[in-house]
Amino acid sequence: RVIPDLVTCLEALDYPAEQLQILFAIEADDHSTLVAARAAVHPDRIDILAIPPIGPRTKPKALNYALKFATGSLIAVYDAEDAPHPSQLKAAAARLAADGRLGCVQAPLSWYNGPDNWLTRQFQLEYAVQFAAVLPLLARFNMPLPLGGTSNVFRRDALVACGAWDPFNVTEDADLGFRMARYGWRAGMIGPGTQEEAPITLTAWQAQRSRWLKGHLVSWLVQMRDPAGLARTAG
Repeated sequence: RVIPDLVTCLEALDYPAEQLQILFAIEADDHSTLVAARAAVHPDRIDILAIPPIGPRTKPKALNYALKFATGSLIAVYDAEDAPHPSQLKAAAARLAADGRLGCVQAPLSWYNGPDNWLTRQFQLEYAVQFAAVLPLLARFNMPLPLGGTSNVFRRDALVACGAWDPFNVTEDADLGFRMARYGWRAGMIGPGTQEEAPITLTAWQAQRSRWLKGHLVSWLVQMRDPAGLARTAG
């Protein structure tokens, strides 16, 4: 159901078409989504990748697979329900070009269904604090950023040097933010944001929040294998 809206949003991006490659990463056995995607996209503008059903069935595994087919020097990640601001990629490219120490920039995230109910309003408040206060403060002091799961734009060289995404970590974004810092790369924020769809039921919220907590715990355990090295390399 979201594919037509996603195609519309991506085709509205204000970026030179000849310099923009769009890849849809879809599980190979998700037949209905593959059929819908092939019916909705123009093959000259969007490539569809069927992710082999091997290894962990996670988003970071799919991202690592898609990275093998990506040809650009900058890599952007979006979720299926995202509505990025049309100027987001230009802002990211300009910021990365202006600062060679930046390995990644994060766009602020918000919810287009924030007013739906009490739960979505709490999400809206939480994201306002996270992306308008906490992450900009960390970036200002050159501290590692626990990246959001979408609307990050990476310098490809930095991404590859850090080993790309951990396919076994379900908060691959936060994990990668700290790993990039340990490899000497900084992360920054840009202005043009992305709107997403917030969970509207407690069941959906619980599934998402438990995944976040599990992934953050795993990230902490991995980084704390060498606390002294973490402090020395990431600050």
